[in-house]
Amino acid sequence: MVRNLSIILIVFLYLVPLYQNNPGSSIEGEMSSRTLLENDGTVREFNEGPYYSESFAVDEIQDIYSHVSSITPAGNNKMACTWYAGSREGAKDVSIYFAIYDEIKGLWTDPVILVNRSRASEELDRYVKKVGNALIFNDSRGNLWLFYATVTVGGWSGTSINYMISQDEGETWTKSRKMLLSPFFNLTNNVKNKGINLNDGSILLPVYHEFLKKYSQMVRIRPGHNGISYEIQKATREGKAIQPSLIFDESKNLIEAFFRNMGPEGNRYILTSNSDDLGESWSELTDTTLPNPNAGFDMIRLNNGAYLGVINNSFNDRGNLSMMISYNNGKTWKVLKVLEDIYKNEYSYPSISRSNSGLYHVSYTYNRRRIKHVVFNEAWVEEKGDSVH
Repeated sequence: MVRNLSIILIVFLYLVPLYQNNPGSSIEGEMSSRTLLENDGTVREFNEGPYYSESFAVDEIQDIYSHVSSITPAGNNKMACTWYAGSREGAKDVSIYFAIYDEIKGLWTDPVILVNRSRASEELDRYVKKVGNALIFNDSRGNLWLFYATVTVGGWSGTSINYMISQDEGETWTKSRKMLLSPFFNLTNNVKNKGINLNDGSILLPVYHEFLKKYSQMVRIRPGHNGISYEIQKATREGKAIQPSLIFDESKNLIEAFFRNMGPEGNRYILTSNSDDLGESWSELTDTTLPNPNAGFDMIRLNNGAYLGVINNSFNDRGNLSMMISYNNGKTWKVLKVLEDIYKNEYSYPSISRSNSGLYHVSYTYNRRRIKHVVFNEAWVEEKGDSVH
């Protein structure tokens, strides 16, 4: 009898912590019940405390060049990342790669090729000289979209944008389809940063144009049963603002865009403009206080309303990559964390996204040889922010 009671007591004491640590029993968004398996095999408990981790989405391979990553949610506790890799930028052997990060295990899947020039040529039924920038994006229905650039003739100023869709978190994809964004040759459109999901189910996709004159556009994409339709609105006209990163404040119906500055040599700053009609019209461009060495970056709005940007914090080079935070809607910024800082190295083209579980993920080019990945929670941001606020 005593033995039986002892067994029951042991089982009860064992089951209590299992029940308490069951993610299904916690309030949505709480991190206290979740764990992460670090790359060294150890399990990290959140306990509602700050969390920060670094890894690589792909190992370095000799003579292989990796660049322009993009990261987005791919279902619960998973993030999808894409980038292009080959012998050099613009080479015919460049392919667009895809990998999944599991937040629970803290591990990446082996990269697979989503598309290369031969597949693009076959699916688009036209000659493709090379593939380039790729953007992966999760729409409001949970579908993954891959927008990617192809070049038929010339360099990056001759790009066209194509898209593929996955309805099963990246397991399978539709054939590539070309976006017709211009009646004249449909050239020189490219992508870099994530879009916005609007309340009517449409997507506002930022794109940019480099041939002859450099400017940005917003493409309102409306998915339908028989394909997609889209409307195009020019966002800038000054000839220097490209690769917009969008921050959407739904409570005010306000979109703020931040742009890479390709203006004349000198001390260039990240540019900004805003729209209060979902991208139909935009205010005049103004300088922010953030330096920009003619380099790509990305930004996001945190749950507490602060803006978080990942930028090259320099006027001259891409050796410094820093997280910047603003508590006043981008008017002033402070350094939250220096991610990399080695002169003459390159840490560039970051992408930042929030997962369905509330973690923030950053991917970026690491010396054009690997894609580095950083993951953290908002408690970590708040702890770091207290020291700079």
